[in-house]
Amino acid sequence: MGDSSFVSGFKSGFGSAFPQFALERLASFGSVAWREIGVIWGVEDELRKLQRTYLKIQELVEHMEGSSLRLFDGSKAWQIWFEDMRKLAYDADALLDHISLHLSSYCSVNARQENQVFSMVLSSFNELKLPNKICKMQEKLEELAKEMEGLVMIEKLKLDPHKFAPPRFNSLCSTVLFVDDKTVVGRKRDREHIVDWLSEKCERGDFSVMPIVGMAGIGKTTLARLVYDDERVRGVFGRRIWISVSMDFDMVRIAKFVIESATLCACNLSDLISLQAKLRDVLSSRKLLVVLDDYWSESHADWDVLSSLFRFGSKGSKIIVTTRSTKVSSIVSCSKPYKLDNLSDDDCWKLIEQRTLASMQTNQNLEPISRQIAKKCKGLPLVAVTLGCALRCKSTEEEWHSILESELWDMPPTENVFPVLMLSYVHLPAHLQRCFAYCSIFPQNHEFEVEELVLLWMAEGFIQPVGARRLEDLGADYFHDLYSRSFFQQYKNTSNKTIYKMHGLIHDMARVVSKDICFSTEYKSSNCYPLFGNACHLSLLHDNGQQIELKASLKNERLRTFLLMSNNVSSRGELHPELFQHLQFLRELGLSNIGIAELPDSVDRLEYLRYLNLSGNPISHLPESMCRLAALQTLKLTNCSQLRDLPTDMKNLDNLRHLHFDVKGQLQSMPLQLGRLTNLQTLSAYIVGRKEGNGIGELKTMNGLRGSLCIKNIELVLDSMDAVEAKLGMKTCLDKLELQWRKLGSGLDPQLLELKKNEQAEVLTNLQPHENVKELVIENYCGVIYPNWLSQPWRKFTSIHLQGLKYCDNLPSLGQLPFLKYFAISDLPSLKYVDHNFYGTCNAAAFPSLESFQLHDMSALLHWRNVSNDAMPCLNTFTIHGCPNLISLPHKLLSLLPYSSISDCGSFQAVP
Repeated sequence: MGDSSFVSGFKSGFGSAFPQFALERLASFGSVAWREIGVIWGVEDELRKLQRTYLKIQELVEHMEGSSLRLFDGSKAWQIWFEDMRKLAYDADALLDHISLHLSSYCSVNARQENQVFSMVLSSFNELKLPNKICKMQEKLEELAKEMEGLVMIEKLKLDPHKFAPPRFNSLCSTVLFVDDKTVVGRKRDREHIVDWLSEKCERGDFSVMPIVGMAGIGKTTLARLVYDDERVRGVFGRRIWISVSMDFDMVRIAKFVIESATLCACNLSDLISLQAKLRDVLSSRKLLVVLDDYWSESHADWDVLSSLFRFGSKGSKIIVTTRSTKVSSIVSCSKPYKLDNLSDDDCWKLIEQRTLASMQTNQNLEPISRQIAKKCKGLPLVAVTLGCALRCKSTEEEWHSILESELWDMPPTENVFPVLMLSYVHLPAHLQRCFAYCSIFPQNHEFEVEELVLLWMAEGFIQPVGARRLEDLGADYFHDLYSRSFFQQYKNTSNKTIYKMHGLIHDMARVVSKDICFSTEYKSSNCYPLFGNACHLSLLHDNGQQIELKASLKNERLRTFLLMSNNVSSRGELHPELFQHLQFLRELGLSNIGIAELPDSVDRLEYLRYLNLSGNPISHLPESMCRLAALQTLKLTNCSQLRDLPTDMKNLDNLRHLHFDVKGQLQSMPLQLGRLTNLQTLSAYIVGRKEGNGIGELKTMNGLRGSLCIKNIELVLDSMDAVEAKLGMKTCLDKLELQWRKLGSGLDPQLLELKKNEQAEVLTNLQPHENVKELVIENYCGVIYPNWLSQPWRKFTSIHLQGLKYCDNLPSLGQLPFLKYFAISDLPSLKYVDHNFYGTCNAAAFPSLESFQLHDMSALLHWRNVSNDAMPCLNTFTIHGCPNLISLPHKLLSLLPYSSISDCGSFQAVP
């Protein structure tokens, strides 16, 4: 099988895993629940027949996944078959969704009895016309199955039998037998680092391992061969062994190869025990350098057996493993892997220049073109070498411009690098193939947020349930699996925040494998969007200031994802009244930063919608019809600064898991009975109200909340037992908790004020969070006494911020919190002294982990008492601002100057 058939198969869309994911839903018909529904509706036999047909097609599709037909430049008949199969898959998924949502709308109402549910299911029989729909789908599936069998037979007659068998991918992996170090550029530092490691003396027994990790084409094998042949290395090791492991992992083959390369004689042994005995004789007392090139296996057992082959070498033996996977590197070595970086554009140009020097000397106009071509390489030496070789036999500017303007996957077979890159994709399990291909709807150089991407995958149904594990956690595992296999790269942005991006060629590969399914294009006001009849996933990019008017057409019936991506907050947008009528099968709708002032009432037509992002829009309210989106899992409303309220019937969104909005926004109250949303995991804030149904007790049943939670208007909690009802101690997954009161008005009666202080002190005591909370903010608390739980030494607080505590004249005893790193206080107008009570009474060093603290706007603060020498051993920075009456600070704090700051603090002196 040639490289051209490999790439053309993916170009034609055969490599996509999308057709199968929807059909997998049909397997659930075999469950007890579905059988019961089948009996109720009288369609049990039809469901069973549908399941058998599904399993038949699944088996055929799985065979196709490993056959040359999947990678072959298929006939028009095959292309039409795959297209029809994909369409039917999405239709099947839509039918299952419709049935599931229809039933859950009944079964989710707790007040209804089983017989009521039964009667409602029967009454829906005529509405759904289920038997008719199942029969029609069954007919279509059977028709496609017969067509596929016929096409397979035709291909068996056309093709060589060996070509029809699953390909041996190691045949696509080339081994670098010799490297001329004069032709290698940009790897001098890498080479020296590894040579130095190989030259180090090893006092431990057995051997040391260095994994070299990087994406396909980055030059791992070339670097390893460069080191392997280095004269300085040759003199260190008594025997050097190079093994190209590749995807076809065969322990017996590897062992025989090692013996044959060491003895230069054929090895006829076939069992591993005999081979190990032979290896003991061959390798014993030899200092070994072993290179395991292109290692793929993520099995600990494989590594244990393979590494045991080299334990016969003497002390100081070393192993280099080249791999695309950081997961592999963690299996073969406990040490940090050596990650190979991309080459610069200039280094890529040098590789091209080496191969085209004669042409560029003849025609000087070719050099600027070659420098532009070097940028296409995206830092991969494999691409630079391949393009350089392609340019070698081309002498005209037109020919060079043609390569510059061509897509890499459109290059001729001998000049195409995609077969090497595609190996990484082919090696992925099906669920990761789906998730990876979906990422093609994001633009080049997109900064991926892991949590956001996982929510999108989840809404599409790409994440397969495993036991009781959260889908979000499984999705995070998916992402890190892809990252470990070099499909994503990690960076630090200007704010030192970790971000993830796709290498340009990896993104190109995603576009290839998702062709005809995923589209990403720029918004143009002259057209209706989207207009792609076969598209399932679409993103529109909008970065200019033109007004956005979104329309749709009947061609959008299978569209599942519609994301409009805009970074222009000044945009102005309008949604066409009939937009949602033509997007009824959407699972995901992203309309952030497009300047829409309202969401049409017709949004309830999107009955399958699971993800809705309206962030960054000047929306003041949401339509009540939105509360009929029974499947909705994620609702994002961040940076909607004019949003005043949420729909009153939000309690009906039973499947809602994530509700994001601005804690500091204009939202004044919460809908009644929000506590019915027991699946909520993200709730930016809860605003306590006065009415029955929006008190703090609504939080009682939301024990799945995680991340950050802000509770506002706590002053409205008049009974401390209501605070107990919030059950904050049961919310084990919260990381951050903000407790906010509104400031009390001036002129309160002294007796009423005193009563209020005592009342709110009890409320705060009863808002005791779980010990897993790491960040705590208390704002405008109107009590005087701090709760005991704030100082408990087993707490895991890493950050505490006290703000606007008007009546507190001291600080809580926090010195014995073992993990506290950051402490801030601001606007405590009654606090005059910071004394020994702040450090605690224990003999252990106070604040053992504190690294930073901040004091702001402390108008009455006079003295910060002395700090013992062993207190705050990790403190490295502080900020004190707006303390006009401050007289003294401990000398220990002043010793941190000038790396810390003191401003607007009058005059003070250090305490010796």
